[in-house]
Amino acid sequence: MSEFTTWMQSNWYALGSLLLQVAFLAAVVRFAGEILRTMRASQEQVGALLKLAVTGALSERPAPSTVTERTFLRASPYWLTPTEIPPVGPLELPEGHPSRWTMARHSLVVWLQTPMSSGAAAPWRRAIRWLQAPAGS
Repeated sequence: MSEFTTWMQSNWYALGSLLLQVAFLAAVVRFAGEILRTMRASQEQVGALLKLAVTGALSERPAPSTVTERTFLRASPYWLTPTEIPPVGPLELPEGHPSRWTMARHSLVVWLQTPMSSGAAAPWRRAIRWLQAPAGS
């Protein structure tokens, strides 16, 4: 036991570095797994939407059997069945004048899009150049 303690005391920096590298590796593997799961779920949802778009409206599709429906549900917890998709209503536009926040946001965007300078030299720069120029030129 004392040999191990002595070794740890003499190599504490290398041991700490090794533990830190292992922790970073574990974090990278965990986050990579989360990213891959998220990408998989996104691909499955896009696939479901494409399949829905290709087969047509819900009324035109034949009713799926319960066996097929269960197979999809077991394949992925992210699968959206047609009954889970909320109906889309008409877009409601606000009536009357735009709100204060909309006007403020528009003013900010217009202000950000304006050029910072007109391209001509500023008056104080022209005055400094006149002062620095030799007399008579």
